[in-house]
Amino acid sequence: MTGGDDETLGLRERKKRRTREALTDAALALFAERGYERTTVADIAAAADIAPRTFFSYFPNKEAVLFAGTDQRLELIAAAFADLPDGLEPVNAIRRIVDRIADMADLAGPQRLQRVGALLSDTGLQAMALQRLFTAERLIAEQLRTTYPDRYDDAIARTLSGALVGALVATVLHCAERGYSAERTRTELHRALDLLGPGLNRPAQRR
Repeated sequence: MTGGDDETLGLRERKKRRTREALTDAALALFAERGYERTTVADIAAAADIAPRTFFSYFPNKEAVLFAGTDQRLELIAAAFADLPDGLEPVNAIRRIVDRIADMADLAGPQRLQRVGALLSDTGLQAMALQRLFTAERLIAEQLRTTYPDRYDDAIARTLSGALVGALVATVLHCAERGYSAERTRTELHRALDLLGPGLNRPAQRR
C-alpha cells in the first residue's frame, strides 16, 4: 500500500469516527430531551445531519447507540486480561484493566449523564443494561479463573466477579449522578478496588 493509500485510509477512518460520534451525541441529546421511546432513528439521523440509511451503517438500532460504549468495554476487558504481565496480583491486574477502560471511556461530562438518565427512565433499557452486567460478570469470572487457575475455583471466581462488577457500576453511577470529573471518578474507582483487594488477593480455600 502506498503512502497516499495510507493517508486516504486514515482520513476515511477519521471521518467515520466523527460520524459515529455525531450520531452518538445526537442520540443522547434527544434521549435526554424527549425520552428514549419517543426518539426515532429518523430523529437521530436528522439531528446528526445524515440520511437515515447512513445511521444503519454505524448502528443496527437506537439501542446500540446507547450501549455502544458498554459493548466496546466488554471486548476491551477480554483483550486487557490477555495483555497482563505474569505474576501480577489480581487486584493490581483489575486496577490496570480499570485504568485502561477509563482511558477510553467517557467517565464524565454530558454523555455520561445523558446515558444514566436514559437508563434510569426506561424499564426496558434497565433490563438491557442488566443483561450486559450479567455478561460482564460471566466474562470477568472466566478471565479470573483462566488467569489465576491456582488461586480461584469457579465459585470464588464468580463471587468475586459479581462483587467487582457491582462495586464498579455503583461507583460510576454515583459519580455520574453527582457530576464528578473523570479524575475524581477514577479516584473513586480505585477506592472501591482498595475495599475489594483483600478478597481478590486471597487464594480460594479448596476442599
